[in-house]
Amino acid sequence: MELTFDCYGTLLDTSTIKKRITEICDENHINALLAADTFFNYEDRFKYTDVVIPYEKLIKKSLKFVDMDLMTNNLFLSHYQTILQAYYDLKPFPEVNGILAQLKKNGNSLYLMSNSSIQLMKYNLRALNHIFDEVFTADDTKCYKPQLDFFDFVQNKLHFSNDNHIHIAKGFWWDIVPSSKIGWKKIWINRNHLSGLKDYQPYKELPNLSELPTVIHSI
Repeated sequence: MELTFDCYGTLLDTSTIKKRITEICDENHINALLAADTFFNYEDRFKYTDVVIPYEKLIKKSLKFVDMDLMTNNLFLSHYQTILQAYYDLKPFPEVNGILAQLKKNGNSLYLMSNSSIQLMKYNLRALNHIFDEVFTADDTKCYKPQLDFFDFVQNKLHFSNDNHIHIAKGFWWDIVPSSKIGWKKIWINRNHLSGLKDYQPYKELPNLSELPTVIHSI
């Protein structure tokens, strides 16, 4: 089976990014929830309003806008390297590497689809034991998920069909919705225990990757 995966939030735990932002806020008596929400909101906005830029520059630009909105001069921008290092240091959820190894041993091909950059992926792939057969980032596709061009790019490269392919992801908006539009089989890794929208069914739903090999075998 050809298996495509989202990376951030699906395989790698991104909570440490928010933790770094919170530490900066605690040291400077700033509302941490507001700062984190502002950062992630701008991070998303710049994916869909600007020409695709390296993800590292997108992070820096987002920090500049956090400083503007929170009137903190260059406080967050001055911590750019700290935030960037948090992306470099992302670790997989506890079950992830073992399950990926099992899937590979079972004869599946593994591919990664990420709204990231090739440079960032060098660090992230190390945390995932370099197990993926191929990796697709915004640097390759020249766009960000959930744009269908990202998904079309991958499908055109890999030439899979619904008979031999499943997409696995946590992000409902970024992955499950476009997968439905393009007609891919999909498994939603619902780590946040949300109630998914019926409009985008059918999809299998799991709380994490632990039962993924069994579910894939049953599809």
